[in-house]
Amino acid sequence: MFESISNLSIKAKFISKDFFIQNNIRIMDYSLVEEFDQENFLIPNQTHSTNVILSNIPGQINNCDGVFTTNPKITCLIKVADCMPIYFAHKNKSFYGIVHAGWRGLTNGVLNATSGLLKEHQQKLKNFDIFIGPSIQSCCFEICNDIVEKFPQEFVKSAKSGKFLVDMQKIAVDMLRSVGFNKNKITISDDCTFCLKDHYYSYRRENEAAGRMIGLIGYKA
Repeated sequence: MFESISNLSIKAKFISKDFFIQNNIRIMDYSLVEEFDQENFLIPNQTHSTNVILSNIPGQINNCDGVFTTNPKITCLIKVADCMPIYFAHKNKSFYGIVHAGWRGLTNGVLNATSGLLKEHQQKLKNFDIFIGPSIQSCCFEICNDIVEKFPQEFVKSAKSGKFLVDMQKIAVDMLRSVGFNKNKITISDDCTFCLKDHYYSYRRENEAAGRMIGLIGYKA
């Protein structure tokens, strides 16, 4: 899944519904993820914001939807259930992170905020490999006309229901490219979390009963 990350010192993982079923758990027990040190997780308390931070100290960050670090002891972590987990890994430095991008964060500019953070820390955007993990795809992300104008129209098409289908992944790639990331270094999972109900949780499919999947990125021991 993460062959697109060229920095062999960085490891990334996506924990899907399968993991929870196999371990007979509903809420994540971080101690089960043995390849990561649960005492050094950096976790944003996600609010569909555009707030992205860099921290070299583990812990929870309030009102935040993206976390980066240069500390190889830290693992960055987010939770998703249809929204895009977007992984970033510098090609040769200990500089990596992960962003939670739902439609609100995406349309409000969370990827612009991400590029701004990296530039603030003197990083060249073209040096980052990017992976967009499993998320709801254009086959199933259906919206009403009350929000359709929030999305670039080239990535929207009419549905038979009279509503609209939106390709969030292509919007994300277009936004990443437009702010300076290298399009050729962006890889997208084509797994739809709504369609593949045996493997993924989906908030749109299950509403409040939906579990949460976990995206992690850290340094190899």
